[in-house]
Amino acid sequence: MFRVGCGSAFFVSLRYIVRAPKIIIGFVVGAVLLLGTVFLAVPLFSSRYLQFMGKDTAYYTDIAHACDLVLQQHPVSSNDTVTLYSHMSLPYTKKLSGEEASLPKIIRALHPDEILVSSNRVWIEIPPERMGGFVITWEPGDMHTNYWALQSNGDGLVKTVYEESRP
Repeated sequence: MFRVGCGSAFFVSLRYIVRAPKIIIGFVVGAVLLLGTVFLAVPLFSSRYLQFMGKDTAYYTDIAHACDLVLQQHPVSSNDTVTLYSHMSLPYTKKLSGEEASLPKIIRALHPDEILVSSNRVWIEIPPERMGGFVITWEPGDMHTNYWALQSNGDGLVKTVYEESRP
């Protein structure tokens, strides 16, 4: 043992001084491993909404064209009505299961709960996992019937991810 400081009553064992750098290195290595694990695991736990919003234009184009295919494959008649609540119905609308075999593969890959199809609109509901779910719509713009927009609505934030003009 040796004395620390002049006249100090504190004694420090030499073996603790030798062990201290090993303990510090152990904590640093542990912290780096923990941060590395968290950094690598975050993409695995991101929400479906964030995954959808992180795609490129080609992906959104494919989704929009798949929605066009749904509109063609599931024409709506005057007999089609969807009841959302006891007091709210949508005339000229069909409700499809997200597991419908006729859906394009790219739409089924979104794992939707349900899809509402009307004469000029496709509404895809994506259920929540850990975070909130969201909705994807493909429909004409408000003012222009030859302008179509693919939009996402997550937590009340409507974002246009793809636009297309039609003749």
